[in-house]
Amino acid sequence: MALREIHPFTLLTLRFGMGGLLLLLFQLQKDKRFLKKFSSKDWLSIIFLALVGVSAHTLIQAYGLLYTTAINTGWLIAIMPICIAIAARFYLREPITLSKIGGIILGFIGVSLIISKGMVSLSLFRLGSTFGDFLILISALTWTAFTVGGRGFLSRFSPLAVITPILILGSLITFPFTLLKWEWNLLFQLSSAAWISVLFLGIFCSGLAYLFWYDALEKRDSGIVGMYLYLEPFVTLVGAYFFLNEEILWI
Repeated sequence: MALREIHPFTLLTLRFGMGGLLLLLFQLQKDKRFLKKFSSKDWLSIIFLALVGVSAHTLIQAYGLLYTTAINTGWLIAIMPICIAIAARFYLREPITLSKIGGIILGFIGVSLIISKGMVSLSLFRLGSTFGDFLILISALTWTAFTVGGRGFLSRFSPLAVITPILILGSLITFPFTLLKWEWNLLFQLSSAAWISVLFLGIFCSGLAYLFWYDALEKRDSGIVGMYLYLEPFVTLVGAYFFLNEEILWI
């Protein structure tokens, strides 16, 4: 809803900035000196995670959505759990068990049914060689790097301490791109509905969502956590039904 009134780049900067500042308030209540506990090597890793998991992932995905179809975009959800499981196997030595394979297959089938509206055929799997498809693939890989690369931190720091600087730095990295579409003066003209959307995205879809993602990674294997991404299309359908009055077509 907010995208009807402001540019995606501006929205990304706002949502991650809000999410990061919210988490910062919570983290400062727990430990005001937490930033000093990171070594210079840790900071390089945090900057990398902010770049790939916040800035690059969202910016590339936003551009990719402009140049590809809705069906091809759906593969972003289908590809990421597979990429995460494979990367975790080689980088973190996490085993790929039969239950993981079964979960990935079932999730892949479910996503295929949703994005094809039940009309699954071989043509569905023929992705084109468009620029948008390439960006969607890169976007999936950036989230894989963010997931697998961040897990090493969670044995030494809390998810809150790690994700807070990641979101704030991600917002700062994204900010220069908003200069391409300077719309900050429009913020004073946003409707109340748009501001509610921005706050919702910042608090729940950025701050808390990223925190819960790393909190899950602290407790479970990356491959298992990645499979929960298959729930995203279902949540999207329900949200679109209640908030955008979009019709749900049953298979």
